[in-house]
Amino acid sequence: MIPIYTTDHIPIAGAGPVEQAWPVWTDAADIGLGLDQLAHAAVYRGAHAIVGLQVTTISPGEGPSRWHEPRYVLVGTAVVTGTP
Repeated sequence: MIPIYTTDHIPIAGAGPVEQAWPVWTDAADIGLGLDQLAHAAVYRGAHAIVGLQVTTISPGEGPSRWHEPRYVLVGTAVVTGTP
């Protein structure tokens, strides 16, 4: 899919400047599934990468009561880069 970074920038030499950015988020029972969902949402709108990834765990007693297992909330910024 696309690269996902926890840093607030694309840590690759020669990466172009950010031309567009928007928030992306999801919640999932599995971090891997959450990453896939996040990447899919970003790619759907034309992103080249996701930066600033943050992962939060929601315990079963928090949030909507429909959850019986911990869930993960993933938040990041989808970015479109230009040419360097």
